[in-house]
Formats: sequence, C-alpha cells, structure tokens
Amino acid sequence: MPAALPDARAEEAIRVRYQCLGRFDATEVTALFFNKAPSEVVLLVGSEGALRLPQQRAASGARYADGTDAFWIKGDRANWTRGTTMTCQTVPSRVSSDRSSPEPTR
Repeated sequence: MPAALPDARAEEAIRVRYQCLGRFDATEVTALFFNKAPSEVVLLVGSEGALRLPQQRAASGARYADGTDAFWIKGDRANWTRGTTMTCQTVPSRVSSDRSSPEPTR
C-alpha cells in the first residue's frame, strides 16, 4: 500500500489593509500574513506588485524584513521601511472575517 501523501492544502492568509503615510505621500498596502513556518508577510502594493518578507525575531509586535525592506506591526499600527519609514494604520475591513491585529502567537 503506498504511503499517505502530506496534506497539500494551501495555508489561508490573514488579510489586512493598511494606509501608510510617508513624509510626502500615502500608499494603500494589503498585507497577507502567513503564520505557519516559515512565517512571512506578502505586501501587495498597487501597481508595484508583491513584496515577500520573512518574519524576524522581535521583542514586541511582529517584524518582517529582508535586509532592504522591513514591515513591523504592533496592534493596528505598523512601520514600513523602504529607504524611508512610513507609518501605517489598518483600514477598517469590509468583510467581517478579516482581522485587524495579525500578530502571530508564539
């Protein structure tokens, strides 16, 4: 009898929308949080496409970074660093299943 195959279902992401404000601009970002190992966030930024950041150790909140970009969340706020730092706030969801505080549990 053949060995059982592992469960191949895709992990469901936690989707959170943020409004990020920089010194001279504002950007809406959709963050897709994946909490199963390896934990990561995928940031969807309008016409710029997607940015995938692995989770890093953080003393408080959750930090995702790749050496160039960093997205650090705590509660319903985030800081997004891409050369300069933008301050982000969650945008109220239109769907009740969205969560506004995606910090992973450890």
